[in-house]
Amino acid sequence: MFALPILWMFYANAFESHKLDAIFGITEAKDINLLTSLIDKDKVNQRDALGDTPLLVSARVGDIRTMSLLLEQGADINVLDVKKRDILNIAISTSNIKMAKWALANGIDPTLLTSVYQGSALIYGSHQGAVEIVSLLVTAGAPLNRKNNIGWTALLEAIVLGDGSKPYQDIVKILVNAGADISIADSNGITPLQHAESREHSEIASILRSAL
Repeated sequence: MFALPILWMFYANAFESHKLDAIFGITEAKDINLLTSLIDKDKVNQRDALGDTPLLVSARVGDIRTMSLLLEQGADINVLDVKKRDILNIAISTSNIKMAKWALANGIDPTLLTSVYQGSALIYGSHQGAVEIVSLLVTAGAPLNRKNNIGWTALLEAIVLGDGSKPYQDIVKILVNAGADISIADSNGITPLQHAESREHSEIASILRSAL
């Protein structure tokens, strides 16, 4: 007497599972029309086998139209992937300035603790030489002096992991002009200026000396 209800539940669950798989595939394919017909508010923040939500998948393929649709349906804009990266981190890694602007305009938190290094989008952007996104983050109120779990601030990251070229010089200028503390040393007590000098990043060293 329980066979039919159990069978119905089995097929219902199987349908929902396939529907969710379809949503992820459609999102990746940027098919906004089909996604509009399938997306449910109660499914919009579910994760796939890789730990991504539809919004994260959409961010990885850089489709702001589907991202906007998902946000309207209740997607969490501050969602992190399994490596603790947010949409801003994805925008930086894909050099997508438009997506960073979109995320900030739609309320993403620029102070989020992100990455396995417990840093921030600003620290990662400084590492990557993403001048325009760093500027956007500073304007949005990203924490200037946060240290990640290896003891580096955004300023230190730009100097230690950068090559001293113009993008990194520009980032150092942006951070210093915004009020970043140039005296904050790394976990070994080495200051940003000392790092710049030891790497012969003369332009960056000059910027830092001028701020003393």
